[in-house]
Amino acid sequence: MTQQALPPVVSSAASPSPQASAPLPTDKTAIAIVLQGFGYSDALTYDVLSRIPAPVAVGISPYVSNISDIIARAHASHREVYVTLPMQSAHPERVDEGPHALGYGNSAADDQRELEWCLSRAAGAEGLTDASENGDDQPGGGYATSPDFSPIASAISSKGLLYLAGSAQDGRRTRGMTATAWIDGDTDAATLDSRLAALLPQDGKPAKILLMVGPITPVMIDRLANWLKGPAAQNFVVVPPSAFADSGISNDQAANLSPSNPVAPL
Repeated sequence: MTQQALPPVVSSAASPSPQASAPLPTDKTAIAIVLQGFGYSDALTYDVLSRIPAPVAVGISPYVSNISDIIARAHASHREVYVTLPMQSAHPERVDEGPHALGYGNSAADDQRELEWCLSRAAGAEGLTDASENGDDQPGGGYATSPDFSPIASAISSKGLLYLAGSAQDGRRTRGMTATAWIDGDTDAATLDSRLAALLPQDGKPAKILLMVGPITPVMIDRLANWLKGPAAQNFVVVPPSAFADSGISNDQAANLSPSNPVAPL
């Protein structure tokens, strides 16, 4: 993959807050999208910024070396940013969450230290998320579902940050959003087209969909860009994830997590 020069960062004066958005539509489905794994590749970062329209948001790992620059570039293109909070899953042997992971095996002091590290990496971001480009690791006993996560959630809220839960099973009780659909970005074009086409409600009734896509690949960028400007686009409006923010999963988003609209893991 050839290296491409990233577009220059526009000054903050020219970049209004990504969270400034119009009211949700009542006659069309509202879709918020977060692209997970943003910032690892200069070439893919350039493609997302140049081909995927705002307000599609991005998810960034705190381990990305130039994270402050990546956050600035995302904001310059009027996108919200959600930084992954590394947390051990119910099966930590399957996924290595890195040296700054919270969760099983940590003391409360360890968790506080790692949270502070992650918050320092997330400076300027709209919020944190327990989802990553590897998918949603938390359902079925993950750390985000345990009582030990409560003080972490409270600390996040006290900072004024949103919390984006990768699954309704996380039992989110903090201000934020909960993903209602997942699409694996590391697959072929036909599969991506099929999964994007299946997103919209079959009965045509307006809905709210928070879609997580990851990892970022050239094929995924191409198919998503085409879908967002294709015939299906007349049936939905793309909004920033913060447009769906509520005080917990027991509120509005719970209605969108019925058996007829299941969360599909990566």
